[in-house]
Amino acid sequence: MRALIISNPKSGTSETMLGEVIGTIESLYEEITIKKTQEIGDALRFSSESGPFDHLIVIGGDGTLNEVVNGLMTLEREERPTVGIIPAGTCNDFARALELPIQPTQAANVIKSKHTQQVDVIQVDEMYALNFVGIGLIADTSRQIDPDEKESLGSIGYFLATIRQFREADPFEIRLYRKDALLYEGDVSFLYIGNGSYLGTVPTKLETQSFSDGLLEVVHSSSIGFPMIRQLLAQQLGLDQKSPEWNHFQASHVKVELSQPQIIDIDGEHFESEQLSIQIRKNAVTFLTP
Repeated sequence: MRALIISNPKSGTSETMLGEVIGTIESLYEEITIKKTQEIGDALRFSSESGPFDHLIVIGGDGTLNEVVNGLMTLEREERPTVGIIPAGTCNDFARALELPIQPTQAANVIKSKHTQQVDVIQVDEMYALNFVGIGLIADTSRQIDPDEKESLGSIGYFLATIRQFREADPFEIRLYRKDALLYEGDVSFLYIGNGSYLGTVPTKLETQSFSDGLLEVVHSSSIGFPMIRQLLAQQLGLDQKSPEWNHFQASHVKVELSQPQIIDIDGEHFESEQLSIQIRKNAVTFLTP
């Protein structure tokens, strides 16, 4: 077997961590190739060239993993290597969703177990994501987070950024379609379209969530008020489908039309758009899991 390791030093990966991981898994492979990212786009390029490898091991956070998935989706399904994750970011939301250990050696032992799980991938126009697509409060919070707070406080930095963003959040008008059927037209404060089960280290609490059911979880709300703030302060901002504050449904394909361009957050990466086509690619990537 052959393994490619993509390591992101900027996400906190040290030579010690890299050495621990290699020392744990080296007996599995005849060959291990290590590639370290230096700038944005490196992980995407490395993963798009990973077809000859059996395993692709990612040492990094959600941003590195997002690039890797976008690279893998340029390959034919049968060419994509099985992916292992060594969490090394701030939130590691997708690793949490897979119930992976955060400690590097323990995460490397998961790779040794060789247990796999097929996972759906979200396609957003020509881009891909594992966790979520966010518009409104979700996107504004992650975009406005203070880099120093993110570095020193981790997930608490996201919490503080959300509190600050409440003061500036304005509802915006959307039209939301499931396939071609109009389901909702009106103002919202945020729109969440996801496949993962964590957002900023907080569980989304969607009971119907599954990585491999071929369905997106869609949640929107027009409420920015005391009930939402109260839930946040209790660290209970999970997108609870039983709450009257949220509107929730599932779909394999949704279209979003915005009255004006908005910042879109895809797994922490941002761009501006006023129209999106979002669908699920069922069981597109295989991961090594506990």
